Amino acid sequence: MKRENWAVDFFAKISEIYSDDPDILEIIEDTIESYGNYLNYVYKMESLKAVLKIKLEAIEYRKRIEEMDVHRTSIHNAAISSTRIINRLCEANDIPLFFEGDISDRVEVADFIRDVVLNVFENRKR
Repeated sequence: MKRENWAVDFFAKISEIYSDDPDILEIIEDTIESYGNYLNYVYKMESLKAVLKIKLEAIEYRKRIEEMDVHRTSIHNAAISSTRIINRLCEANDIPLFFEGDISDRVEVADFIRDVVLNVFENRKR
């Protein structure tokens, strides 16, 4: 079982390892942002569907959902790429992988991203 604040602990550890490399620190920052962006967009898209279905004509609704889905896929792809890079950084430093699942399984990666963001949220300072 993972520790209470495992996500922030991991980001702190990998950042410390690369503290003298601003390019890698930027990659770590981009990863953190990509996870939040993905979850935010999934929330937005899924929540807006009910509203848009009432608000828009059927053709416009389908068009809007298709556009949103393309954008969501793009954001998801960015988060998956970030996860791959972070795992390569782990391998280069002989530390446990951040994501230990099947990187080709988009749902598994999405669930992991959700778990990371949820872990950070649940362990925030209040």
